[in-house]
Amino acid sequence: RTRDSASAQDGRAMHKGQQTKATIVDAALGLATHIGLEGLSIGALAEVAQMSKSGVFAHFGSREELQISVIREYHNRFEAEVFYPALQAKRGLPRLRALFDNWMKRTSIEIDSGCIY
Repeated sequence: RTRDSASAQDGRAMHKGQQTKATIVDAALGLATHIGLEGLSIGALAEVAQMSKSGVFAHFGSREELQISVIREYHNRFEAEVFYPALQAKRGLPRLRALFDNWMKRTSIEIDSGCIY
């Protein structure tokens, strides 16, 4: 195997690993909305994601790191759905209204689906 092909293969493996981790975090966020962040565990997530506990653990290393990853993802989505779109509105009251409207839309979704907190 040449160095270039080894590097390309390593890059694909790393990309696949990132995709798998993102899929696990997405499943964990969904699970946390129903059982809460404190109820989230490697074992429960492995069952939902149809993976082994060791497979899930390999991506996070601890339950706390899993919880931190879920909180980061929740905040990223909140910013993308609520905060950043509001920045398109004019400064002042129009932006504040846009922010509030976006937040209320997000809250109404969380009433139905649950919230990690």
